[in-house]
Amino acid sequence: MTNALPLSALTPWFSQKNLGEKLFVVALATFIFCYLPLLAAYRGAESVMILTFLWLAFVSGRETGLRSATVRDPLFLTCLTLLGFLVLARLWYSFNLPPGIDPETRETRYVLKPVLVFLVAFGMGIVARPYRWALLLLALLGLAVYLLTTIGSGQWVNAWAGNREDFGIHNAQHTAMFFGTALIGIVCFMFRAIRASSRRWRQAMIFFMILALAVAAFGLVATQTRAAWLGITMATTIGLITAACLIWKKRDKPFGRGHKKAAFGLILFLLVGFALAGLNAPERVKAPLTNSQSDSSQLTSIEQYASLPAFNTDPRTSHGVRLISWRVALEWLKERPLVGWGPGSTKDLINHSEFFSDRFKKNFGHLHNSFIESLVANGLIGSAILLAMMAWIGYAAFAAYRNGKMPADVLVFAFSFFGFWTAINFFESYTLYTTGHYINAVVVGFIYSFFLQPQDKDQSP
Repeated sequence: MTNALPLSALTPWFSQKNLGEKLFVVALATFIFCYLPLLAAYRGAESVMILTFLWLAFVSGRETGLRSATVRDPLFLTCLTLLGFLVLARLWYSFNLPPGIDPETRETRYVLKPVLVFLVAFGMGIVARPYRWALLLLALLGLAVYLLTTIGSGQWVNAWAGNREDFGIHNAQHTAMFFGTALIGIVCFMFRAIRASSRRWRQAMIFFMILALAVAAFGLVATQTRAAWLGITMATTIGLITAACLIWKKRDKPFGRGHKKAAFGLILFLLVGFALAGLNAPERVKAPLTNSQSDSSQLTSIEQYASLPAFNTDPRTSHGVRLISWRVALEWLKERPLVGWGPGSTKDLINHSEFFSDRFKKNFGHLHNSFIESLVANGLIGSAILLAMMAWIGYAAFAAYRNGKMPADVLVFAFSFFGFWTAINFFESYTLYTTGHYINAVVVGFIYSFFLQPQDKDQSP
């Protein structure tokens, strides 16, 4: 674990890079840091990152070997398969869809956003691997800068009083995704950050880690988002099971550094649970549910959604909106099961549906579920490609750990985040928004970078 370079060596390390690599590193750092503080810079960095990647991988990569490594990577090949599917499906839609259903080009591009996972992994695992952890830290710093420069004290006071707050990040569900992801990362990597700091700064690092943990936990609770609460519960459960398995696997070895990390993680997960309980998190999270059930006419059971709803249905609760739209979406999938209706078609389908009221059509344009959204838009074929991508990344994380390229705490983080990400996407279509694209690209790209790094390199710190 000696292959990470200190920040003091950044300038000589950077000066040794060629122009394409320098542009890619700068674009990657800007991409990771600027999403919340400066969205325009983030968008520009994404374009620069794509262009410089094409140059590094397919032009100069002929001499460096990056071209062969890229075209052989399963994730990159899956992205190409997805691109081919979208092109062929688009041609099919132009001749086959009924009038009034028009797949949108922007949403079609959004389906391709998983390629950003590979680009981030390419940067963190190959081009800028010695500064992989510094690049990940930029994401947390970007959130901190946004909160310090954009959010006023009134919102914090309002949240402390028990009211729901979204802190200006689209809505509360998306804010919960940011704070939930940050909370998982801080819990999993707190011990690493403290150990990596010098003795002179260790007390300060402990203070900042505790502060970051408290802010992330409070921000998550303030959003009062049940899906995020479920996601954190799944992440905690998976993280505890993974950490326990790692300890059990090495039970016959001396209680060394790896055991201390896993044990520390177990204790920290439990402490976070106690901290959230101290913030009265369960009551705050249940508040929206209690409010949504205040209208007795809206109290429904799951069985009522087994059949198609009546015409001009107008649900007034969050669970009613989701369950009714999911039930109708099943009928849409039955009509076009293989290639779906096309990305961005859900809004048109809702507007042309006789099952929804005018108020519903005005207020809702998606299905609040990334998985059902994919089935309706891309059908079974396109969704199978995306599912294969997810399965491969999960396998790659485990393979990287087994081959000694991924540390144990990163494996715990990876599995915990996968549980969190899966849970929250069951109740919100995060894959339709740049917030979801950003979190997915940075976090999953970081995880996949350990698999992508060359096998002949030392185990990454």
